[in-house]
Amino acid sequence: MDIKSAVPDIQTSLMLGRKKPSESEELRVVAEQFEAIFANMMLREGRKTKLAEGFLSNQATETFQSLLDTEYASSMATNARLGIADALVNQFKDHIREDTE
Repeated sequence: MDIKSAVPDIQTSLMLGRKKPSESEELRVVAEQFEAIFANMMLREGRKTKLAEGFLSNQATETFQSLLDTEYASSMATNARLGIADALVNQFKDHIREDTE
């Protein structure tokens, strides 16, 4: 499963000549990506609980809905803040070292 964050990945940032992000920034990005994966799983399982087949239900609409759920999940993780990313950052912030360059 590939969940894109609003923040470009570290490799892309380095290729574009930007400075390497700090470990705390990397931790935040990874925590938001994990939250997006969780939100996507939640949306996908919620869609399975439909009571009847839809009038226009076919493979194409299911694929579209899956892609839309992935985008919703990414947006939820970066904008709505479900709290999972914040909890992960709080748990792991003491285990990172900051470079003093």
